[in-house]
Amino acid sequence: MAKTDIIVSGTDATVTFNSAAIPDVNTITFGVVSERDEINLSTLSNSTYEVGMLGDLVGVEDIVINKKFAPAVDLALTTDNKAMVIAYKVGDSTAKTFTCWAQLKGCSNSNIERAPGDGVNVDLTFAVTNLNASLAETGPVIA
Repeated sequence: MAKTDIIVSGTDATVTFNSAAIPDVNTITFGVVSERDEINLSTLSNSTYEVGMLGDLVGVEDIVINKKFAPAVDLALTTDNKAMVIAYKVGDSTAKTFTCWAQLKGCSNSNIERAPGDGVNVDLTFAVTNLNASLAETGPVIA
């Protein structure tokens, strides 16, 4: 299964983490599914070919939100495992939501805008944990 990334513009999207809005979003990149791991089952008794199979577990890629840096908001984000909801549009009018459980992994300097007053953009990276508040396995949902 190949990695699939969804990249949406911040103008047509909203993001909430721990029920609080993340403002001034430029772009959102989230990978729905990553590749399954290959398990090599070869032994010394194999004479011609390596043998193997794909594992059952599927990973979910990190979510990266590129946004205008707002110290009061960005530095106050919790690093605890919390619910995240990304609302976006497919085409002109089809509304979709991506809901998952995630933790803030990092906040890095993305670039400095050169137009006056634009300021600094940052990348907020969230690891998708697939665990809800009760630590039960809860995968992401696109609706």
